Amino acid sequence: MKLLKIFTAAIIAMSFSLAHAQEEVSTSSAKVPVATGKYVTGGVLASTLGFGIGHGVQGRYADKGWIFTATESAGLAMLIAGANTCKEETDAYGYKETKCSNGGLAVVGFGVLLGFHIWEIVDAWAGATPVDSGVKAYILPDPKAPGIGLAYSF
Repeated sequence: MKLLKIFTAAIIAMSFSLAHAQEEVSTSSAKVPVATGKYVTGGVLASTLGFGIGHGVQGRYADKGWIFTATESAGLAMLIAGANTCKEETDAYGYKETKCSNGGLAVVGFGVLLGFHIWEIVDAWAGATPVDSGVKAYILPDPKAPGIGLAYSF
């Protein structure tokens, strides 16, 4: 059990230091242009599944998606390890009590998992901007002219 705690703490510490190093190297703090279909699909997958899957669909896994994979996996591992120590006991009066010898680890794991999942949802929707890549033609009626107009947008 001690080895799992040490391993989990090491993963979290490394992910924070790698994330900090990645932010120093990355010069792009603006929104990343992503095709509209990938933007919506990635946002929905990030909102529901998590673990960096939405960022992978949007093509931003190497930038930030790996952070969510590492930290949410570490949070889930801590949650499971902490919850594994919980046992239900019945006292002399017939009342059932749940006793956890390491419940704090489960709470911290849940906090890490929840916090990074919320950050992932916000980043998936706000960190990218939808862009239509094709040229589209629109027929626009002009109320003052007897004909029709044609407009192109890129």
